[in-house]
Amino acid sequence: MNFDEAVEKAKTLRANLGRIVKGHEAGLDATVIAILARGHVLIESVPGEGKTLLATVLAASISGITTGRISGQPTLKPSDLLGAEIVGRGEGDFQLIKGPIFNNIVLFDELNRTDPRTQSALLESMQEFQVTIGGTQHPLPLPFHVIATQNPLSHEGTWELDAAAKQRFLIKIEWKPPARHVEYQIASESKAFLKENIERLQPALSVDELREIQEIAAKQVELSSDIIHLMNAITVATRPTDESYPAAALDASGIGSEAISKSGGVSSRASSFWPPLLKAHALFHGRQQVVPFDVFATAYPMLTHRIETNYPVDMKELIHLILRERGYAY
Repeated sequence: MNFDEAVEKAKTLRANLGRIVKGHEAGLDATVIAILARGHVLIESVPGEGKTLLATVLAASISGITTGRISGQPTLKPSDLLGAEIVGRGEGDFQLIKGPIFNNIVLFDELNRTDPRTQSALLESMQEFQVTIGGTQHPLPLPFHVIATQNPLSHEGTWELDAAAKQRFLIKIEWKPPARHVEYQIASESKAFLKENIERLQPALSVDELREIQEIAAKQVELSSDIIHLMNAITVATRPTDESYPAAALDASGIGSEAISKSGGVSSRASSFWPPLLKAHALFHGRQQVVPFDVFATAYPMLTHRIETNYPVDMKELIHLILRERGYAY
């Protein structure tokens, strides 16, 4: 597969999603780009906004892909997602019963309704692409992507994800209710009609082709030193201890210079997640070189869950202010 063919396949995948999942255009773009970057996606939304449908359409659009679903609830145990070893008939014989985590794409619905112990069970799988069960490590199928959803923290029965858990997700996106005319269209379509449309979908690519496109994005898209400097200037400006932190501008805007906690800026380790996203974004837009637009366009979904604040803040306004103060504009 050459570069142009990879771009065409990515566009076809995105078009497939848009035929079925309505009213979330930016979110669909971001999800496809994150998958091209081998990343995981965190979606914040109230129930009923089409997130399960997204996983269903992804499965129909990528031939050979496997999908699993985990429904978050306070009683969920780590073994419910990972699986367990059970004693077989012979002496010392153990059989692995695989949990839903052993799939290419895993939808973890309402992740923040599970307790921190269960949330932490995801960490090894998301970073290492393997899980440990009964002291034995088991590799996960590749590609491996977690698409997790969380309710807004104002909802009862939710636990905020800790910083380590949040930073395992390449991007965080917000799915809000669609425009009224789109909602009317959704309401007009019966479940049978929706099912029929999904069944009619032709796969956009195979799972092997997805792996190939991910490799092309990683190795054939150029990331210049100027782009790395631009990315670095933005990430360090989120740290209150850095001289580039825009304290005066934050005070003048009403956000406040104490909005970001002292150690709550984007970490050096977290900023290493950005380059693969930039390369995938460039490929999605048909370019073999990352340009400043890729940085600006991905800044919000990349940074919003990596900044810890002392009080509730409009994160989009905060990130846009940091970009403007560094001399960069959307």
